Amino acid sequence: MAARVREPSVTRRPDDVPAIELVDVHKSFGNFDVLRGITFSVPRGKTFVIMGGSGTGKSVTLKHIIGIVQPDSGDVLVDGESVPRMDRKGLMHLRKRMGYLFQDGALINWMTIFDNVALPLRENTRMSKSEIEDRTMEVCELVDLAHSIQKFPANISGGMKKRAGLARTLVTEPEVVLYDEPNAGLDPVMSDKINQLILEVQERFQVTSVVVTHKRACAYTTGDMIALIKDGVIVEQGTRDYMRASDHPLVRAFLGGID
Repeated sequence: MAARVREPSVTRRPDDVPAIELVDVHKSFGNFDVLRGITFSVPRGKTFVIMGGSGTGKSVTLKHIIGIVQPDSGDVLVDGESVPRMDRKGLMHLRKRMGYLFQDGALINWMTIFDNVALPLRENTRMSKSEIEDRTMEVCELVDLAHSIQKFPANISGGMKKRAGLARTLVTEPEVVLYDEPNAGLDPVMSDKINQLILEVQERFQVTSVVVTHKRACAYTTGDMIALIKDGVIVEQGTRDYMRASDHPLVRAFLGGID
């Protein structure tokens, strides 16, 4: 049976205010400069893809958006509000509006898939038991896991763990979804399924998404805009068509072929 997932209740804000904006963000850890002036903006309902080699600051950029990491200088804005200036209450409210898909799915090993997906609702909402069960089944159906809800993470494949992580990310109906290497460790067939799920979520619910990846297929399938980071700075960014036509040598190295 097809999932009947409800569209998230989104507070309407002026269209000219980006959903996410980073302005000249710098971040160092010790003597290592990770970000050296990152600037980009993501319009509401669009998907922004960040590419680059290992250690270039892609995941650190995501952590700035959700407020896990604070910039040394510059600013991070969500719906025009400065994340670094938020107090604890503001950060908690921000994170309830966001979903974060970790590289490994970050599932709890001693809980079933159903309980992993339902956990955010049980911990952060006042929904009834039946409402939680209905909502959890809806998102499990969306990611094609309804047949595996009583299994444990140790008994499912890497691709199923990613889908379970995605279901848990979506169960709270977030306005913003952050994806950290959603294809990592997956074979080409499962990678394509994850890409299509990301695209379906964005098109169906008009969420704003930021995707960190090193996969061309993921970037071209999911991204409305693509940025390429090297040594903590964005060397090129633009629409899919712009990046596809770019003659920048690093862009050609990352986006010039087929996975």
